[in-house]
Amino acid sequence: MQTDLFFHKSFLSHSMSEGHPERPERLLYTMSLLQDQGILDYDSLEIMEPTSAQPEDIHPVHSLEYLSMLKEKSQMGGGYFTLDTMANEHTYTAAMLAAGASVAGVDRQMSGASQNGFVLCRPPGHHAEYERAFGFCFINNIGVAAMRLIRKWDLSRIMIIDYDAHHGNGTQNTFYSTDRVLYVGLHQNGRTLFPGSGFVDEMGVGQGQGYTLNLPLTPQAGDPTYHLLFDEIIEPLSERYKPEFVLVSAGFDAHHRDSLTNLGMTLAGLALINERIQSIADEYSSGRSLYFLEGGYELEVLGNGILNVIQNLLGMEVTQYESMGQEPRHCTDESKELVKLVRERFGGILF
Repeated sequence: MQTDLFFHKSFLSHSMSEGHPERPERLLYTMSLLQDQGILDYDSLEIMEPTSAQPEDIHPVHSLEYLSMLKEKSQMGGGYFTLDTMANEHTYTAAMLAAGASVAGVDRQMSGASQNGFVLCRPPGHHAEYERAFGFCFINNIGVAAMRLIRKWDLSRIMIIDYDAHHGNGTQNTFYSTDRVLYVGLHQNGRTLFPGSGFVDEMGVGQGQGYTLNLPLTPQAGDPTYHLLFDEIIEPLSERYKPEFVLVSAGFDAHHRDSLTNLGMTLAGLALINERIQSIADEYSSGRSLYFLEGGYELEVLGNGILNVIQNLLGMEVTQYESMGQEPRHCTDESKELVKLVRERFGGILF
């Protein structure tokens, strides 16, 4: 079994304002930890240096006009797209390399060259929309991967699981009207966190009706909530859907030490949901899965969380780093109400 780890030094060159949470140190710390733990020397891990995607690889996830504008703005030294999303002279190069990793990641698995993989990139992607950068994101990497699976490999049952604490609005909107992608988002309720979307009644339109499933969580939901949702919603849904490929937006900002969110997870909880996701891939997708780094801004949590994912992909025993502080309370009553609501809304569609 071969696991791909996609990384390029140009991912470190993209930078936003001083003190911005989405900073190069996220990858520097993680790569250093992986090296110290001996993961980078593991025989079954292939460290892949991606090449840049071409605009035609990315369209129709993004418009060609938007990509041209992003390139021009970056070449001119960068600038603001929103108040918290800005480019420098290296942003376009880094974003196109991340998109290139997305394309190569699915191509290698579909051709049998590898079994699974992790795209360790920045900038992240799941907030990026068709014609705009948003929420620290410029190109929707996981969207590019899913579109590649549809257009080149003609897959019709692609499952995206996004467990970043922030709703993946860009990914949802990209596939909102198709039944070839099932988007499942576990995130903090949009009433309490950016980007203010991702509610249960956002279910898709047209052929995509019922193929968007949002699971908005109350603050301090904690590990038990996630595992309840896997037990009651995600695993039964996977059994019915039988995905041909599993794509994962891996955000580590649901941890209780992350300063931007308030979901109260532990590293052990994050490790277990990744094990459960991989079990879904093993059962229905011949193990094919590709993970994409999204959020996660506390360096120790981020590095150890990614370490745990890669250990799991390699079939190694996962190191439990617990709990990095006081384990918070859990809102199981609200979680049970969420399960009830989802089953009521989706009962005739998904279950």
